[in-house]
Amino acid sequence: MKFISGCLRQHYQKNVIILIDEYDVPLQSAYLNGYYNEMVDFLSNVFSAALKTNDALEKGILTGCLRIAKESTPQAGFSLFTGLNNFNVYSISDRQSSLYFGFTPEETTHLLKEYELSAYEHVVQE
Repeated sequence: MKFISGCLRQHYQKNVIILIDEYDVPLQSAYLNGYYNEMVDFLSNVFSAALKTNDALEKGILTGCLRIAKESTPQAGFSLFTGLNNFNVYSISDRQSSLYFGFTPEETTHLLKEYELSAYEHVVQE
């Protein structure tokens, strides 16, 4: 990614934005198949090269289902993102993110009515 970023910057004369969707899928597979620590090491190195030491990077965006820990935890002993700095974590449960992720209450009510599931609205709200 670092090499490709440099090539793109050289060609377009602009720093690049790297989008990494479902960054956590390889971790889940590695966990289920017994090579989790190796995958964490691999991804940590990839993310560090692509997102930390990349002069061609304007911004990086990662999406996934697993919670992102900025620091290592006593249980894990490390964090996948320990090598990164100056980043923010935005969750779909954050109020400031609610306009950009998921459905609004009005959209949810509309969808439930459309599929004749209004009786479950209280369950969905929880």
